[in-house]
Amino acid sequence: MPPAYLRTMAAAGHEVHLVATIRRRENPRTVDGVQVWPLGYWWRAKRAARPEVIVTVAGDRQAERLMPNLRRVPRLVLPHADADFGEFEEACIRQLPAHQRAQARVTVPDDPLAGERIKVVAWIHYGVPYRRAGSETMLQTMMRGLRDAGMGVLVVCSSMPEAPPSWEVDGVPYLHLGPRAAELLFRSMRPQVMVTHHNYAARATGLAREIGARSVLLMHSDHDYSARSMQAGPDMIVYNTEWVRASLAARYLEVDRTPSQIVHPPVVPDEHRAEAAGDRVTLVNLSSDKGVYTWRAAARALPNLPFLGVTGAHGIQITAPLAPNMRVIPQTSDMRADVWAQTRVLLVPSVYESYGMAGVEALASGIPVIAHPTPGLREALGDGATFIDRDDVRSWAAAISELYPDGDRRAEATRAALARSAFLADRMSVELKQWVEGVRQLSDGCDRQLLAGRSAV
Repeated sequence: MPPAYLRTMAAAGHEVHLVATIRRRENPRTVDGVQVWPLGYWWRAKRAARPEVIVTVAGDRQAERLMPNLRRVPRLVLPHADADFGEFEEACIRQLPAHQRAQARVTVPDDPLAGERIKVVAWIHYGVPYRRAGSETMLQTMMRGLRDAGMGVLVVCSSMPEAPPSWEVDGVPYLHLGPRAAELLFRSMRPQVMVTHHNYAARATGLAREIGARSVLLMHSDHDYSARSMQAGPDMIVYNTEWVRASLAARYLEVDRTPSQIVHPPVVPDEHRAEAAGDRVTLVNLSSDKGVYTWRAAARALPNLPFLGVTGAHGIQITAPLAPNMRVIPQTSDMRADVWAQTRVLLVPSVYESYGMAGVEALASGIPVIAHPTPGLREALGDGATFIDRDDVRSWAAAISELYPDGDRRAEATRAALARSAFLADRMSVELKQWVEGVRQLSDGCDRQLLAGRSAV
């Protein structure tokens, strides 16, 4: 077993190789991120590692015999086989050339939730307001719900170079840290619950298990590349729709084996409701998958109506060429003023949509929505929208022509939109309470496990 300071070095993102100079008949293996080589594999270890720093323990005669083969590599001699991680890491870094030291150092902030009884952290790739797709906005609202319930919350984003070191959104603190620094922070914080999704799902779930925390995986789709994260063994899975859970249950045993909740992406109507309807026929996210070509075809078919396109956080954005009746604006953090106050009809011709938060946000203002009938959009919009196949452009143009002007058809669609929005708001209130209670139970279970461990000691 590698000593603790080496395992922590590996967890911090350093590449660590250990040559066990005690003779044993074993094969090379990885232990807690450390590549362990038996003495007989010494030459292979040297070639694989190409070491930048060699560490030996004073008095290790086997190591002394190997040193002549590594004369050009800086060497660090430890007085004994135990070391403080921080001092050890800094001592190793000082052996490197000056231009490599800054990159090798990891700056870890103090615990931002020090003093909080319950600590819930989220480790994700992107976050609002710099990336504002459905996954990011859903997680933000769920973390805000935990904060409003009196829990200490923190969101750490590790793949968003455009973000500052720290910021806050609606009272939820965010940090931008690289993966190495984030892992070290979580190890020092010791949160009770870790929430994750997408790129960091498996890594965060494994880390939670190492530090004795509970893990929650948010599932935003039924794609296999996302579903594989369930195999990491989270303590709870939150599905964003009934249909996603049902679709995955047919293919993955983990669905029935793992405690779960359904939390539809929360949308607070008051935060999106515009005072008056605009005049634009709008599409949010100008990618092919989101239906930009259906939107463009409708704009060409209805040259007398103004169309608005809003660039999205994901996908290749097709913003040109623009007809005279088409206008494009960048992604915005103020959807109410910049989008919903300008919109008269919303188009959602997505080829795949696990839920469809933009459509639900539009319902809050009574904006008629026309959508492609994906399972997610049907579950989200219900009888509050008009559903038409995305390839039937003539029918889309005809529906826009019916819903755009004032009259009985538009009034009926507006009433249906507002009624659906009220229904979703009531359901959101219930689901957020269940979410908060579920996280609280996970936290209590983590505390009981910690106390049991202390009692055993």
